[in-house]
Amino acid sequence: MLEVCGSCGVPLMVSRELNWEGNGVISLSSSPKNRMVFFESDTIDQVFKGIEKLIGVPIDHIVIESRCRETRRYIERLFPPEMRRILEGRELREEGRVSEESAEERETLMATMRVITQNIIDIARAYGYGDQRLSDLWEKGDAYPWRRQIVRNPYSLLFIAADNLGSVEAFEGKDMWVRYEEIGENTFAIQSFPGEHPLGLKERLKRKRYEFKPGDIHYERCPDCGVPKAVALRKWDTQEGTITDPETGRRMAIFGSFAVDSIFDDLEKELGEEITETVIEALRLYIKSAWSEEEWNRDALSFQNMVALRGLGNLVRFQGDRQGLTVTLENSCLHLPMVGVTQALVEMAYRWDSSKVEWKLAEDGDLTISVTQA
Repeated sequence: MLEVCGSCGVPLMVSRELNWEGNGVISLSSSPKNRMVFFESDTIDQVFKGIEKLIGVPIDHIVIESRCRETRRYIERLFPPEMRRILEGRELREEGRVSEESAEERETLMATMRVITQNIIDIARAYGYGDQRLSDLWEKGDAYPWRRQIVRNPYSLLFIAADNLGSVEAFEGKDMWVRYEEIGENTFAIQSFPGEHPLGLKERLKRKRYEFKPGDIHYERCPDCGVPKAVALRKWDTQEGTITDPETGRRMAIFGSFAVDSIFDDLEKELGEEITETVIEALRLYIKSAWSEEEWNRDALSFQNMVALRGLGNLVRFQGDRQGLTVTLENSCLHLPMVGVTQALVEMAYRWDSSKVEWKLAEDGDLTISVTQA
């Protein structure tokens, strides 16, 4: 059972690990230069489906490998190095190069790995990734039971497959491939197997780092755990592993922004520069179809709060008239999604069928978006 704040109900893991800063950044307590976002998770797979529809080419394999790489790095920082040495020793035994594993060694390994796997599942539940559970391989005496997980109602099937793949790779220190299959209503078995990746993306990621600028965004906070009250107003169901916005009914999740930005970078490298416009268009089309226009006829302060609460940056410019709107975000992330989302919201607020969008991402992380009527 996850511990939750007695006052607001948010898992204490969230309040301990994440900081909603006054500059529009959600930072990690253990690594302040890294950041997370608190975003509508229903958008994730729908956008990738939209991209596939627009370009006529499957991209699941690119998304999974790109996301897996970031997850592996994250888990490697948490995973005890001595455990990897034990697992490497098991591999040598299977090759007949060292003596057999004793019953005591196996029992110690399995007990420790079960705790580590359960801790990762707890993180997934707290962050809204779905109802993830240990598989029956643990009871069947499988040599590598952590390679298979069961998840119901995943926040993103592609991301949860990549998350499990990256975790297993971090455990065992070698490349794997993943398979997922539906075994019940919105319930999936996800299993990793030793083998090479279908793509060679490993060395591509170069994070775009910049110093975060200060900001003066103010949040009303829970007096006990310190998370913004607006965050606590979401419905946190730790049994189901879901976070729901009661106002819109949309599901939300917490995940790393670097991993998502790297996916779009990898898509561009694999499919060409034109994929940038495709990502923006896929977001625009999805948001206009899924979000009601009544929500988005709002002022600058509402837009600033919406963006900052999600960790997407600090709105410092909001200039609009009958011809369109220009916004600038400091400390921005998820740049392409933000362009598509902003374009869609402006079209809904102005009741336009279409629009023209121009945007620029500066070296210091400032993102400027201008939307005008087509």
